[in-house]
Amino acid sequence: MRRVLAGLVAGALLALAGCTDESPKIDDAAAAPTGPPCLQAASPSPAQSPSAGVAGKPLPAMAVRCFDGGRYVDVAQLGSTPTILNLWRSNCEPCRTELPALQRFVTAAGSKVRVVGVIVKDSRPAAQSVIDDKQLTFPMLEDRDQQFSIALSQVVGKSVANALPATLFIAPGGRIVYTYQGIALDDEKIRALTADHLGIEVAA
Repeated sequence: MRRVLAGLVAGALLALAGCTDESPKIDDAAAAPTGPPCLQAASPSPAQSPSAGVAGKPLPAMAVRCFDGGRYVDVAQLGSTPTILNLWRSNCEPCRTELPALQRFVTAAGSKVRVVGVIVKDSRPAAQSVIDDKQLTFPMLEDRDQQFSIALSQVVGKSVANALPATLFIAPGGRIVYTYQGIALDDEKIRALTADHLGIEVAA
């Protein structure tokens, strides 16, 4: 009888604890996502070094897993070209609002600017649903345990792990030159921030 009561109490406590978790449950046994593709491997060069003399704060030195499989990408690759890094989660409404604007920017910018998504503490099926619904084609990484976003927070001096969406503008050399957190970005704001902080004009 005591074992039965103990089991019922434990179950009730677990149920209550689950109500306080605002993030989707992560299913490690889920099938591998179908895309979009991850970053292609880049050959190291002096221009990619965070010490290349570009103003800004260096990206944290770590590897982050691709969303489309088990491969990991060296974050230093993000310094090979001007990059917009967007951190998002499926149950973040502003994230879902601005993702289509980023997709339109990808189409307009071509090879001028790279956009990379980082899916933070999310389940793969939930993230995949957003990717499919918004028809996103830019590369995606996943930060399921928030190690990358916490490291970014330490670099930029404010939380990007718990205040999504967060959008970082990264200059060649792997330097974070600007971090945006606020209302969902629209097409005009993305182009303006890109021009201001990366020095690249992208036509509407």
